[in-house]
Amino acid sequence: MTRPRMLDILGQMEHPELPPVFTRVDALTLGLSDYRLRGLVRSGTVRRVRNGLYELATPVAPRQRAAHALLSARAALSMRGPGYVVSHLTAAAALGLPLPLGPVDTIHLTDLERRVARTRRRRGLWIHHADSYDTDVDIVSELLVTTVSRTVADCLRMFRAEVSVPIADAALHLRLATPDDITAELAMQCHWKGRAMRADVAAPLVDGRRESWLESFAAVKFDDWEIDPPTPQLIILDARKTFVARADAGWEDEGTVLEIDGKTKYALPKDGVVDAASAWEAEKDRFDRVGDLGLERVRFGLHHLLHESELIRRRVRERRQVGSASRFTGSFRLLPDEGLRLT
Repeated sequence: MTRPRMLDILGQMEHPELPPVFTRVDALTLGLSDYRLRGLVRSGTVRRVRNGLYELATPVAPRQRAAHALLSARAALSMRGPGYVVSHLTAAAALGLPLPLGPVDTIHLTDLERRVARTRRRRGLWIHHADSYDTDVDIVSELLVTTVSRTVADCLRMFRAEVSVPIADAALHLRLATPDDITAELAMQCHWKGRAMRADVAAPLVDGRRESWLESFAAVKFDDWEIDPPTPQLIILDARKTFVARADAGWEDEGTVLEIDGKTKYALPKDGVVDAASAWEAEKDRFDRVGDLGLERVRFGLHHLLHESELIRRRVRERRQVGSASRFTGSFRLLPDEGLRLT
């Protein structure tokens, strides 16, 4: 029997229950030989992430991406020893901050002992250097993690605005960091790669009044499309100053508001029961009442932002052109933005 055929047979045999992410040492401890491990890789049961690190070849559910990233981080740390801290997007996952669309396969670590002169990139692992100032850390779930303010600053500097702005928005919205904390971290990184090109561009977009990743993502898209930024979370009152609704965003002077739909809002339980149909009807009724006050409305979701951008741009432009603050029979109340903006 040929060696590849033998590996195929070994890959199909029963094997010890493996964790979602594991090292070669973990596999050997569970009783797998290197030969059987290669068979599992060949059969497609296990995927080799990089030298000595493996994961089960099963799709990671969107809601499990953060947990999976932390498992990968623990495995990476166990292979490298002390002197490293979880950072950047991996720290965001540990801190409960929103992750970008798609897989989060790359683990980010920062070298605390300054053993590397520049960031080293390998498949599935980036090791960042930080030799200009000390890295402040916290402990989260027994992991050494960069502080929230440092994590936000690192992400603003390293990643596109559509990735970093939702992270910064969430950190400010949840009061996990202050604008001064984040600004101080960015000031310490003033000469680091990406500061002028990314962070200085993204920072003015940050607004902690936004309440969801989708709202933040939409704000970045609007900026890309050169659309004036709408005011987040506009409270709408009728002529008697009675609360009617809270719009996700809007332009007060043009009597136009935005409703940014995320499917999860229709799956939220009411009185312990998930009733998506009732939630949708209540949302539609609220949308109609906003229109009855004389406001123009634009409603869209993630699919439109990703695949129908021209349609959204046209709708926004048309509604703002016909919108009128004087026709609005109610009034707006703005949420205070103190402590929620970087600039």
